[in-house]
Amino acid sequence: MATVIPFHNFGGDGSVIHFAHANAYPPACYRQFLAPFLAQYHVEGMYHRPLWPGTEPADLQGDWQIIADDLIHFFEQRGWEQVIGIGHSLGAVATMYAAAKRPSLFRALVLIEPVFLPPQILQMAAAHPEQAFLMPMVQSALRRRDRWPSRQAAFDRFRSKDVFASWSDDSLWDYVNYALVEDGPELTLAFPREWEAQIYATPPQAVWDTMPQITQPTLGIRAAQTDTIFPEAWQLWQKLQPQATFLQIENAGHMLTMERPLPVAEAILTWLKQSGV
Repeated sequence: MATVIPFHNFGGDGSVIHFAHANAYPPACYRQFLAPFLAQYHVEGMYHRPLWPGTEPADLQGDWQIIADDLIHFFEQRGWEQVIGIGHSLGAVATMYAAAKRPSLFRALVLIEPVFLPPQILQMAAAHPEQAFLMPMVQSALRRRDRWPSRQAAFDRFRSKDVFASWSDDSLWDYVNYALVEDGPELTLAFPREWEAQIYATPPQAVWDTMPQITQPTLGIRAAQTDTIFPEAWQLWQKLQPQATFLQIENAGHMLTMERPLPVAEAILTWLKQSGV
């Protein structure tokens, strides 16, 4: 367990932006997306618990509130308040939870493709927790290859995969360089596949109850080809947070921050400027 929570310092000067990363994607994988912010902001990204030494997937039970608590603890360690919180997927949910628990820590939120599953899906998951590890996404994570002989071999392998087809070479190299770590003569996943599976198996149940508690200016972002925010959930989000601004990014899927990093960053920067935050 980390007593001082590790983080990636992207650099930059100005007001603080904290970026909270997605399941299985360490912060530095987002370098292409976050680079445009550095001219106006100082950007850091906490490593979520699966990237800390000595943590176990069993630490995560029932929801993702523990990740939000880690985020609050990290802000306390950094002495921060009134931060702009940007999060993607898991990181967006954790940011929202933390902002509801400790409103003074955040002055604005940007929630990119948060895992807001429709209520009926969450109800089914809660009613049948014993079936969670049978879900295809969970099984796929557990089967994920986690050994490569070199970074070039990993890049070549990933380059041929459909999931990375829309990524630029620069974004894919950031993934290879920062999501894989040396383990003896080989490379392995920095974010263990067992942790990835555990997160998928415990979808966040409190999102719809938490959402109306958010008081900070909020930008909600959905990808047009998303497989995460279904139309029903997108509409419900807008109903429950009517004061927020909502934006759909065309020609992109759930990993839009890697597929279209500059357009997504530019849209957020425009919103920040227009909102005066």
